[in-house]
Amino acid sequence: MKTVAVDIRPMCEEQWGGISWFTHYLVEGLVNKAQQGKLRLVLFYNQRKLLYSHIVTLLKKWKAVPNVYVAGYRMPNKLLNLSMHFLRYPRLDDLLTIKQYNNITIDKIDYFIAPNLNFLALTPKTKLITICHDLSWEIFPEFFTLKQRLWHNLINPKRFFGDSQHIVAVSQNTKQDLINVYQIPEEKITVIYPGIDHLHFRPQRDEQRFMRVIQKYHLPYRFILTVGTLEPRKNIETLIESFAYLNPSDMHLVVVGKEGWKYDRIYRFWIASSAYKNIQFVNNVSSSDLPAFYALAHAFVLPSFYEGFGLPVLEAMACGTPVVTSHGSSLPEIAADAALFIDPYNIADIARAIDTVLSDSSLRDTLKQKGIERAKRFTWRRTADEFFTLLTGQLTLPL
Repeated sequence: MKTVAVDIRPMCEEQWGGISWFTHYLVEGLVNKAQQGKLRLVLFYNQRKLLYSHIVTLLKKWKAVPNVYVAGYRMPNKLLNLSMHFLRYPRLDDLLTIKQYNNITIDKIDYFIAPNLNFLALTPKTKLITICHDLSWEIFPEFFTLKQRLWHNLINPKRFFGDSQHIVAVSQNTKQDLINVYQIPEEKITVIYPGIDHLHFRPQRDEQRFMRVIQKYHLPYRFILTVGTLEPRKNIETLIESFAYLNPSDMHLVVVGKEGWKYDRIYRFWIASSAYKNIQFVNNVSSSDLPAFYALAHAFVLPSFYEGFGLPVLEAMACGTPVVTSHGSSLPEIAADAALFIDPYNIADIARAIDTVLSDSSLRDTLKQKGIERAKRFTWRRTADEFFTLLTGQLTLPL
């Protein structure tokens, strides 16, 4: 039986982003495999302060599953990271194999899965499988702070991925970026798509729930929606300009996302917009309420300059919301023929696409149905199954 360790540090955050959710669902799938006796699973985390309640609940549930072991440490993160970077110590697989798990000792880690860029040190006996979500810092370095660029330089992503025995890319676009930018051999990369939770994101007709969400967030009656961190890469300023170009009267734009880098500039742009009164920002939407936002929206627009996968596009499609999105990076690959594509640099093009979706009921219905069918192809069960196939060496690509 293979022993697989997963670095769950991306989950040790108060607010989860896409990588945190990816890690969560990947672990859920591998926990299921462990319960079936198909592998041993070790979950590694390091958090100096107390864990947030949601991760505590998950760890308690997972620890109760046969063949699942949790290895938590309380070392200062900065000290641990610097030590691993400069001294190559401690080796994480050594830490995991000397630890006692309910009187059980694991003597070997076959694979260590890193769901995101992070400081790592492993012995040569453990195979490292890394997950690459995108190379946005290489494609658009101007969208990152000086601190973020310094962090990437310290991590050295080219070496990080180059030292991996195998890389999982979340899209063909990301795989091609790895080949073009870092010259990674194609046979070293496997594309495994993320999924979405179809029990959560699905067409909905719950009027009571809709009314509760509308009242809770003070939502307008008619709105188009965008979801993403408030940062330059998401191209929210251009979307605001395109929305103002439409000269809306009874239509609103709702922007959902936590505040990221240069969010204040986006707010200033919003305040100066002629459509200011018809635009609403919501920063604290709970994951349980988000599907209602999609379902209530007349259209979903994601005009990003670059996405490694573009999870909100699938979430909107699964909820039956017509989608308008950029024609670049991974988005055409993910949306296929189930979305209307725009040039993210062209204000008039974005405005025309939004207007077309809102005014053409036949097109809107077509996009809804195609979107629902397209989203069905992406499931977390499929993600976990393909990962398991990779781990058990059943893929033709060598590890």
